[in-house]
Amino acid sequence: MNGAGRRGSVMLFMALACHSARPEAQLVTDPCRPPTGVLPPTATAGGLAGEYRLHLTATAGPSSGKSTDAGLRLRPLADSLARAVVVLGVRDTTTSHPLAGTADLDPDALGAVRTGDLAADDDEAPGVLVIERHPAKPDAGAEIMLRLGADANRRGVLRYDGGFFALTVRSIGPRGFAGTWSSGASGRGAEGYFCAERVG
Repeated sequence: MNGAGRRGSVMLFMALACHSARPEAQLVTDPCRPPTGVLPPTATAGGLAGEYRLHLTATAGPSSGKSTDAGLRLRPLADSLARAVVVLGVRDTTTSHPLAGTADLDPDALGAVRTGDLAADDDEAPGVLVIERHPAKPDAGAEIMLRLGADANRRGVLRYDGGFFALTVRSIGPRGFAGTWSSGASGRGAEGYFCAERVG
């Protein structure tokens, strides 16, 4: 191949590499970057069980500009717990809790609010609870959130006040998933983005 042909091939490769993939097909990147887009209606959290290395960056709040790494482990919940989502005595058929788990994350490193033990390995009050929602509207994107803190995830308790700390999944790939996070309580707030890289 002559020089002009070689340069053309390199330019084509770079153009293809820079082309943005659909959100559900994006890979977790190194370094971690803020994700964009929403999940497709067919997205599910069922395949996210496993161990991950989390990288989180704060973009707003008292620790804006700071980053931290943490371990995350997700496992399936028993079907009876995964499907029985009841709000004010009414079963929510659009929502399920397919996974629960633990994290060794320190909320203070991100300026986030403490919402209970993140390392609690208890089905009734897990340190991490995965909430999957498929809105009734046919073309609406799936919603997958990791709610952090045993106090926030205590089964049968509906909290009207107190803090929150949650990770919202915006892309899923073969190496893991990525998204944004937010936390707040009593006028204090923080937010940022994260990547979860599968390990083991």
